[in-house]
Amino acid sequence: MADIVTGQDEPVQPKAGLREVLVSLRQPKVAIAMVFGIATGMPPVMVGVTLGYWMREEGVALTAIGFMGWVGIFIATKFLWAPFVDWIRLPIIGKRLGHRRSWMLLGQIFVTVGILGMAFTGPSAGLAVFAGFAMLTSFAAATQDIAVDAWRIESALDEEQDLMASAYILGLRSGYFFGNVPILAASGIIGWQAAYAFASLGGLAGLSALLLAREPQKPRDFAPLTGIGSVGSALIRPLKVFWQDHGTGLFIFLPLVALFFLPDSLIVPMVGPLYIDLGFSTGEIAGMRTVIGFPATLGGVVAAGLIGMRLGTLTAMAIGVTLAGLSNLGFCMLALSGGSKLVWAAVTVVEGFSGGLAMAAIVAWASRLTNPIATAAQFALLSSLMSFLGGFLGGFAGLGVVALQGVTGSSMGGFAAYFSLSPFAIIPPLILIWMVRQRMKRMENAALP
Repeated sequence: MADIVTGQDEPVQPKAGLREVLVSLRQPKVAIAMVFGIATGMPPVMVGVTLGYWMREEGVALTAIGFMGWVGIFIATKFLWAPFVDWIRLPIIGKRLGHRRSWMLLGQIFVTVGILGMAFTGPSAGLAVFAGFAMLTSFAAATQDIAVDAWRIESALDEEQDLMASAYILGLRSGYFFGNVPILAASGIIGWQAAYAFASLGGLAGLSALLLAREPQKPRDFAPLTGIGSVGSALIRPLKVFWQDHGTGLFIFLPLVALFFLPDSLIVPMVGPLYIDLGFSTGEIAGMRTVIGFPATLGGVVAAGLIGMRLGTLTAMAIGVTLAGLSNLGFCMLALSGGSKLVWAAVTVVEGFSGGLAMAAIVAWASRLTNPIATAAQFALLSSLMSFLGGFLGGFAGLGVVALQGVTGSSMGGFAAYFSLSPFAIIPPLILIWMVRQRMKRMENAALP
């Protein structure tokens, strides 16, 4: 089988499915990778998805909810400060905990502060203050994520990358679940502010994993940044290493990473408002995501391993992005059905399965693009590209829905029209996946004697 990045021949390695991951949890670092996934998965969902439900119930306009999605811009631009997370040792805690773990701790502390700030203020205290705490949560979560990704990649041998990626994605998708479903369920009983306050306890998962984790044994140069030149060098160095490793292949790889999640990102800010406007209670939403959505997501993670083993990671990526487009059409049908529970259940299955499949496939693929001398900075760049364009365009989702509601003359007609147009976003990533395949074939043919 040819390597998905270089096209060179490599031994066929079985990809990790759920069974392999669960068995491997007896390895401490694999179990810790999953717990780190839970800790890093909760905050982005709490500020990027769950917040939309809260704000809509408070009567906030769709346009404001859409723009609020931009608080996640820090997650999409974390590559800008990732080089400093790579090469700056924090004082005191850096010596006691090690480089990667000290940055994780710093990020976790401010994530907790940000979530508690949102809990104690709420949208009613003023959107500016509320958005400020959401931005703090987003920035701190992005910093924590930089360190966790670097720890995961540096702690695994090359043949363990699929296993660690699958364990991490299981944890990450679990974090997405805990950052959404329990909060929705609790909000109907104790209110949104108390629900967010209790959700801040999710940081205990990250702290426990941090204490149990071992610092990767990678030699590092912590030369101080003494001027503008050294800062510029810190920012440029990961790009130089990328170019040395992959050359012109980056003109395909980077656009693929940037466009891969576009079908999902365009609709995420409007899914919560759609549910609320259809009259679904937070308890019903939590129940649907628990009983149907979460198992479907785990099934997608398993499928990514199985498809990758038999057909290749690129095939798993293509299937994942195609199913994402189909789930968007499902939301269109849900809006037109007036809230059919049968349609809702079907959409939830496809959405969860495609999300788990796509995420597991691209994380394993992108992890192989990095170089050990700039792990944090390079993977931060890749994961930032995954969310930046979609996150930016998703901020206009509210405007799009409102405009289409004016055109169609109905609230649900506007939602349906918007969701029916979004599947066209699968075309660019599918074309780029095909281009990567063609590049692999050319390199394989060139290598033949």
